[in-house]
Amino acid sequence: MAASGTSPSSQGKKDRREAARETARLEREAEKKRQRRNKIFLQGGIGIAILAVIAVVVAIVVQPATPGAPGPRNMASSGILFTGQGGVATATTTAAAAADGKPKATQTNTSDGLVHIVTYVDWACPACKTFEATYASQIQQLVASGSATLEVHPISILDRNYGTSRYATRAANAAACVANYQPAKFLDTQKEFYDKQPTEGTSGLTDTQIKALVTNAGVTDSAVTNCINTEQFTDWIGTATQVTTANTALVNAAAGGFSTPTVIVNGKRWDGSGDFLQFVSTAAGTATPSPSPSN
Repeated sequence: MAASGTSPSSQGKKDRREAARETARLEREAEKKRQRRNKIFLQGGIGIAILAVIAVVVAIVVQPATPGAPGPRNMASSGILFTGQGGVATATTTAAAAADGKPKATQTNTSDGLVHIVTYVDWACPACKTFEATYASQIQQLVASGSATLEVHPISILDRNYGTSRYATRAANAAACVANYQPAKFLDTQKEFYDKQPTEGTSGLTDTQIKALVTNAGVTDSAVTNCINTEQFTDWIGTATQVTTANTALVNAAAGGFSTPTVIVNGKRWDGSGDFLQFVSTAAGTATPSPSPSN
């Protein structure tokens, strides 16, 4: 009788099947581990890439801005100052304005008996044009006679009213160009810009038209033309405008913020009401008759 149990050949086949299954299991485990490892590496790589991008962004954000070029000469206070004697108004020469737009305040003698007039204007501003048409001639007479000083700060706050042309900024740049290269013609140039001021809602004047106004004002220095073409002081104008409009001492309470024209006489702000020349007399502490405003 044959003995009961499994034959050697059957046992061998079983062992081989078990070994094959174990090998397959180990291969599956190895594949799972490989996939998990690759996933971790991939996530890590993405994380590193994200961190690298963040690092670049942070570096861009926190890296101090490179100082810009200096502003125009004769405008260290961010304005151009005129004094007078013997019937002639003369621009005061100064070093270039600071690149950061922070003004070096003009030193005035409050006991000198003069009227110190300071204006902040945008050559694209209709209200500034009205002020100029009404009072500029009388102010310049006061300056030329030696009774007053005038400091004009050209800024740019009205680009938004001229589409995408940046007209207000380009006009202010032209002001800075004239102040820098031919300051004696600044007030004549300002008058030209107000006389030919474009209507709000249009694209303003082209650079060619701006250069024509400057020429009409008597500017002959070719450096002014190049300054307008290259917008030499545009960056400085933007910075100086930000500094000016952030100055709480210049805020117009009635307007709820900074507005143009802003006019200061002997440290006192004119609120725009009443006659300006009477305000000048009052601020000066004198009732001395002043020239009447033009009609």
